[in-house]
Amino acid sequence: MSRCGVLVLLLMFGIIVAPAQQLDWDMSGWHEVDQAIGSLPVQDQLGIEHRLGAKPTDLRAMRVKTASGPIFIVQAVGFEDGWCSPTGNCSFWVLSGDYRILLEKVTQTFKLLANVHGGLPDVMTSMHGSAFESGLSYWRFQGKHYVRVACADAVYRDADGNLFKEPHISPYPCVGKGG
Repeated sequence: MSRCGVLVLLLMFGIIVAPAQQLDWDMSGWHEVDQAIGSLPVQDQLGIEHRLGAKPTDLRAMRVKTASGPIFIVQAVGFEDGWCSPTGNCSFWVLSGDYRILLEKVTQTFKLLANVHGGLPDVMTSMHGSAFESGLSYWRFQGKHYVRVACADAVYRDADGNLFKEPHISPYPCVGKGG
């Protein structure tokens, strides 16, 4: 690799890591979607089900008002149809008011943040890795969809099995770590 290529990679990592280290990786306030999709108006139920190709029994959904209009937070449930893993990580989506997919990933919990970009709230997702580790992703809306801008691992115990009072958060570059 040329010196220029190495410099570009170093700059990319520096740009990506610095914001992750400066973010507030607050581990409180995480949610799973707990409302049956049937709690939404029929038009929204049908729009979401059609967009995702899912049965209503496979989905939980909630409508969230934002400055840019409504969005839908949708999370799959159940292992029978392959929407969730045995560890509890399930398919997860943020949809626009007209049911366009703005964010699609597998996660266990999420939280909507007070920070707003492009009229929509930033989102943090947590994917259960084991009983004592989670992978965290920080997402910002950038025009047409959410983009992952920071990553971190949360570890809840030390190598000897002792639980920490607060999880240890270790930011890392998102490059090459999947979505």
